[in-house]
Amino acid sequence: MFLRQLTAIICLALVLLSNCVVAQTRPNILLIMAEDMSARVGAFGDNVAVTPNLDRLARISVRYPNTFTTAGVCAPSRAAHILGVHQMTVGAQHMRTRSFRESAYRTVPPAHIKAYPELLRRKGYYTFTSSKLDYQFSDTSAGSGPFTIWDDEGRRSTWKGRANGQPFFGFITIKESHEGQIFPTTAAKNNARGNRSQIVRPDQVSIPPYYPDHPAIRKDIAQHYNNIYRMDEKVGKLLNQLDKDGLTDSTIVIWTTDHGDGLPRGKREIYDSGIKVPLIVHWPERLKPVSVDNNTVDQKLVSFLDIGPSVLTMAGLAVPEYMHGSPQLVPNASAKRDYIYAAKDRMDEFNFRERAVRDSQFKYINNQLPGVPGGQHIAYRDQMLSMQTLWKLFALDELNSTQRLWFLPRPTEELYDIVADPHEVNNLAKSRVYADRLAQMKSALAKWRDAIVDYSDTSELTMAKAFWPNGEQPITQAPQILIDQSGTVRLVPAEVDDSMGYRINDAAWSVYNGPIVITKNSRIDAKSVRYGWAESPLVTVSRPAAN
Repeated sequence: MFLRQLTAIICLALVLLSNCVVAQTRPNILLIMAEDMSARVGAFGDNVAVTPNLDRLARISVRYPNTFTTAGVCAPSRAAHILGVHQMTVGAQHMRTRSFRESAYRTVPPAHIKAYPELLRRKGYYTFTSSKLDYQFSDTSAGSGPFTIWDDEGRRSTWKGRANGQPFFGFITIKESHEGQIFPTTAAKNNARGNRSQIVRPDQVSIPPYYPDHPAIRKDIAQHYNNIYRMDEKVGKLLNQLDKDGLTDSTIVIWTTDHGDGLPRGKREIYDSGIKVPLIVHWPERLKPVSVDNNTVDQKLVSFLDIGPSVLTMAGLAVPEYMHGSPQLVPNASAKRDYIYAAKDRMDEFNFRERAVRDSQFKYINNQLPGVPGGQHIAYRDQMLSMQTLWKLFALDELNSTQRLWFLPRPTEELYDIVADPHEVNNLAKSRVYADRLAQMKSALAKWRDAIVDYSDTSELTMAKAFWPNGEQPITQAPQILIDQSGTVRLVPAEVDDSMGYRINDAAWSVYNGPIVITKNSRIDAKSVRYGWAESPLVTVSRPAAN
């Protein structure tokens, strides 16, 4: 591990030197993540989308059109992103942990695995996030996860709370494009308030071959576009605020989405409609490597697992050994990928177990629970008019053979030529013409599966009971506070990899990364947390005033 970290640091230094990065201080980094949308952005070639702010950003940035999440739904995808590991390797693969009915639990990753913002915070970055967490070892909302990850979290969280000159990492989720914003009642309220400008009409949208051309489906797709327009406005406001605060020239901006479209046969699936997302990286001129040109497209395969390693590398930190990704978003910092991988497991009360591998042309899906249709009556999704329409037409036998596929029992194997068949409706797995390609993709998937732990090899109930015995959340043990006569304080965890934090005299909590000094007549509070467990009890020590 030490050798790999040393090599990474040396490589990073060489990259920065060779690219002539002139910044004298560490960059600010802002990650903006829209919800539930594929590449419905003008700059990514969508002629229907109205996204002026993202289009402007793209003109001074690098676009990555071949970016993929590790799951087609938010909580597993967000868990993988924040930890830098595939979700099933830490028990975060099911949607969601909190919706499992047989036994209460949250994901409990191995104790040494940390969210990458905590690693940044330990090295002096000010970290903040908006109101959505959803990491599987937390609940969905701010305040429900480990206190050591963020300096500030919540709807009004910004970079303004940092100390003078302190670099920041911010992670802002924009909810306006979320699936739920398409539901009739919510859409009607937003449209009535003027929050969703109706600039895309139903007659303008394109219909993929797995949908019938029906007014309800056109209406939902158009509403999705108009929600995206509102999301784009939010991006513009964030970028304008950066500019007003004089931070544009010192902030690397990353924009992407947490998975594909919040539409039927998009979200929750591991077809490209569920996992392929747009990604933009903007390097300010003073931070931009020489090898980066504005308004360019990089066709390399990028996984969501690469975001954390890329951010750490941008900040000058080593990438931990346990991370599955690599710094693909930093020029010349890592070798290009040959494959990306994705998975689908339980969705609400419906069990799935699918694993996928994709290269630049083909995708192979292995279905370990064959015979189960992809289309299921998921109550949340069924609120969409388009989903209700699909169910009705399927029952009436009014869908054609392509449109019926999603509602029919799924085969064990699927193989698609993405270039010739971007909607993945022509399964080539049984074609003799593609037998060699099938064998190649199966081998790639098998090698990946052999290289990782997969918690779905056991039942979810077994996993849940291992994480939270008897359905009760374990409590982290409190750390020790050691203080010497000089006022130097050391925190000692009960378990070596517990995350620890402290505060002095009721100030804000800080993450512990080594000895600190407190003045006389001061008090220090400390506590520990293991991801997925409850925080430890508070411990307190005071340094008395001089006699």
